[in-house]
Amino acid sequence: MAEPILEVRDLVKHYPLTQGVLFKRQVGAVKAVDGISFDLVTGETLGIVGESGCGKSTLAKVLMSLERATAGRVRYKGQDITRLSGSALKAVRRNIQMVFQDPYTSLNPRMTVGDIIGEPFEIHPEVA
Repeated sequence: MAEPILEVRDLVKHYPLTQGVLFKRQVGAVKAVDGISFDLVTGETLGIVGESGCGKSTLAKVLMSLERATAGRVRYKGQDITRLSGSALKAVRRNIQMVFQDPYTSLNPRMTVGDIIGEPFEIHPEVA
């Protein structure tokens, strides 16, 4: 089997719940992402689906390092990207894309379905 281009192991993102005004103490946590693992090899496409509030967007944000993971590891082309920052992170982000579905703008009535599907290939001809 081919080497994974994206390897995610035991990824966790919890948001702390605090109580108190002056002395905040953690009383719990919202478990947005809790122990996700998967591999993605070259040529594969991954779609994350689920009901509203199940952690799809949080997972995408953690994969892009827009949110820091509470625990776990994300490796892109063998490099652990959960610890990158600055120009190194910017360089990695140029090769990763997340696409969020917006039900109000996902289908443009002025474009055919073929045009909508083909638009990313016009923007990134090296992929086609």
